Amino acid sequence: MLNQSIKVYLVCTGVGNINRGIETFARECFDGLKGTEGLDIELFKGAGEEKYNEHRLWNLPRNGKIAPFLGKFIRRNGYVVEQLSSFLPFVKQIRKGKPDIIFYSDSNLGFQLYRWRKLIGVPYRLVFSNGGPCHPPFSRTDHVQQVAPFYRDLALQAGEPNCKHSLVPYGINVPPGMPLYEPETKLQARQKLGLPLDRPIVLSVGWISSQHKRMDYVVNEVAALPESRPHLVMLGHIDEHNSPPILRLAEQKLGKQGFTARSVPYPQVQNYYQAADIFVLGSLKEGFGRVYLEALIYGLPCIVHEHPVMRYVLKEQGIFTDLSQSGSLSQALAELLQQPRSPDAMSQRREYVRKHFSWERLAPAYFKMFCDCLKTSTFNLN
Repeated sequence: MLNQSIKVYLVCTGVGNINRGIETFARECFDGLKGTEGLDIELFKGAGEEKYNEHRLWNLPRNGKIAPFLGKFIRRNGYVVEQLSSFLPFVKQIRKGKPDIIFYSDSNLGFQLYRWRKLIGVPYRLVFSNGGPCHPPFSRTDHVQQVAPFYRDLALQAGEPNCKHSLVPYGINVPPGMPLYEPETKLQARQKLGLPLDRPIVLSVGWISSQHKRMDYVVNEVAALPESRPHLVMLGHIDEHNSPPILRLAEQKLGKQGFTARSVPYPQVQNYYQAADIFVLGSLKEGFGRVYLEALIYGLPCIVHEHPVMRYVLKEQGIFTDLSQSGSLSQALAELLQQPRSPDAMSQRREYVRKHFSWERLAPAYFKMFCDCLKTSTFNLN
């Protein structure tokens, strides 16, 4: 088996339908790993153009009308319906192509692939990318990609076998060259986006909600800074239930001209990184946090919560403080705003990501993970 190319089916129905962490990871993972010697990888996505080794699976998208409606009958949400609706179309592709490994992040689809494997009749192995993260036991998959030591260690402490878990972080595309740091370039980026030109910009990227990303905390902490305070940009998913309270709070605390809240396609997010001065994220825990790497790529200093995962991802490039406490973020912002911007520091941040998390750096680790899965996991159709 290992003397020939390993056929990997990377499946993520959210690709083309929505842009969150696991969807952008799946998209970039396929692009980053294709062409790797010994690896034959194909992408199965929920929407978008079909290309060489890229296939569109029929599904009921979570952001449509039908999936949320059907979800009410099974007491689940539209996301689960999207996963379940793609199962039979994917089975057809599995029987046709007979992959060695199915690589996935969506556990609802993965559970079905595990449960019905004998009936499907193809002895594939399942590798679960645990970026969510999920917690042990991992009894319905063959191998687990742990993207941070914190969650790998939790699994091993719970009695999971070491050979079932590979510590392989998320990869990310790193543009060539250095970040753009000329003041004129930053002003031009702000003008194109309709952002203020006369004060620093603090950027936070994530679901605009009080849950997880704690955008309400970020708003309050920026509001605690004296006038003229930085302009806050919140970039991420805006929904009809969780986002309006955050927007009302921002208008009350910062004024209509003191903040910007937008939801934009993923390729446009880079424009906001280029326009910003500082990146913050209010979450107290993360499965990995690819947005940290995105911010570093564009040279931004990152203020984050003191947590083992954030330490692993950012190391010396992060500014760590206790974001569970009122006043911690505002103090860190005030101190950072007093420091001059350093082109050398901006370049070092991008080079740090290139050295540790670029696909060129990580492709061999992903290939080894697939090899280890085939060596250590057993499955018999009989």
